[in-house]
Amino acid sequence: MQVENLELSKITGYVAIIPAAGKGNRFGEPLAKQYQPIKGKALLDYTLDIFIQSAACEKIVLIVSAQDENYQQLINIINHKIIVIEGGEQRQDSVHNGLKYLFDNGLPDTTPLLIHDAVRPCLADSDLNALLECFSEKQKPCFLAANIADSVKKVDSNLLVLDNLNRDQLVAAQTPQMAHFIDINKAFIEADEVKLVATDDVALLCKMGLKVEAVISKQANFKVTRKIDLQLAELVLVQQGRC
Repeated sequence: MQVENLELSKITGYVAIIPAAGKGNRFGEPLAKQYQPIKGKALLDYTLDIFIQSAACEKIVLIVSAQDENYQQLINIINHKIIVIEGGEQRQDSVHNGLKYLFDNGLPDTTPLLIHDAVRPCLADSDLNALLECFSEKQKPCFLAANIADSVKKVDSNLLVLDNLNRDQLVAAQTPQMAHFIDINKAFIEADEVKLVATDDVALLCKMGLKVEAVISKQANFKVTRKIDLQLAELVLVQQGRC
């Protein structure tokens, strides 16, 4: 894969990283879920639309697998904001590759950087703007999250209940997750040094000792994992007037 080197030292807006190198084994289809069509357009294109249309977003680092040829068929692939680079074995490796690229190409330390799942195509402008406003006002890491409606239980390996958790103190972490470039880059470097693997970026920021704030999303922002999620995503996108 030929990666374009750009001069990023004059970036003044925010940069988005979209890790899209996953194979989506749980989805159960040969075609990875990020390329599944919704009304004739790839799911990933809907995700890219969000940041292409965001005036404050200057660059989008799209991270794909070395074996991936489907990304070349994306409608948005020719957009000037998009930089395509090669991913790693796991999501964390892919994001770290993106951070290394940005560092090597001179992205300023104070640049706001967000990471968003490729398969969350329904992110509403209002929720994205709420996240951007929180970060701008408080200048600390923040992330979109959802309140939990169900009762939550902690169970053992045999699914026997060990504890009943207070859902008022719990949120479901979503993306985007946002921090200054210097902070998120340092968090990934430190995690790599001690071989720490986390399920999201906030976990690494917290491990570094940073205070991270949740911003509660008001609209649907679910991750497409199963086939029924793809159908739900289409309904939401139609409701949003995006397809």
